[in-house]
Amino acid sequence: MEKIEKYIHDTFLNAWDGFWVIWLSQLLWLIFSIPIITMPLAFAGMYSSVHAVAMGESTTWKTFFEGIKSHFKLAVRWSLINLIVIGVLAFYIWFFSSNPYAFPRDLSNAIEVLAVTILAMWLLTNQFTFPFMLVQEKPSMLQALRNSLVMFLKWPAMTFGFTVLILCSFVLAFAFRFFWVIFSASMPAFLACSCVKYAMEEALST
Repeated sequence: MEKIEKYIHDTFLNAWDGFWVIWLSQLLWLIFSIPIITMPLAFAGMYSSVHAVAMGESTTWKTFFEGIKSHFKLAVRWSLINLIVIGVLAFYIWFFSSNPYAFPRDLSNAIEVLAVTILAMWLLTNQFTFPFMLVQEKPSMLQALRNSLVMFLKWPAMTFGFTVLILCSFVLAFAFRFFWVIFSASMPAFLACSCVKYAMEEALST
């Protein structure tokens, strides 16, 4: 438990030191997200910037654009997979909730609950997939998902702690518009990258 508290403490110190990078990557993410079609570029640049902060690497305003150049294909692939998975699950949830009498009630309820459960698990594990892909020699979405699940199983306390912090960031973003403009995407991404960093350290130390 003391180690987890130290990890969280160090993460906040890194966030303080890299405040301007996290803030700038959020603003650039918002700008690049406006056309919608360029959202993969926005995620590539933002994750690259906050990943560098989490890892203690040297960063400048150019890091965002260097991330776009380096991880463009990775971001497009990641975005498409997420769009397909979330879209299919959302459709099933909508279809069976809006047509309760199209099928036997027990079957409709079972499929709806299953779809909601899978969607929740996907969102929970997927918060760490892009950070994991950034540290892989050959980025693989499937391997990143596997690593996320392993992280949940091997270090549940640490993963749970960072997940709570990520959820708190989302809550603040929805509660306060000022916070949403500054940290709604970049802070959760930074926390996810930090969790992956400590998971790697734990794996190397065992």
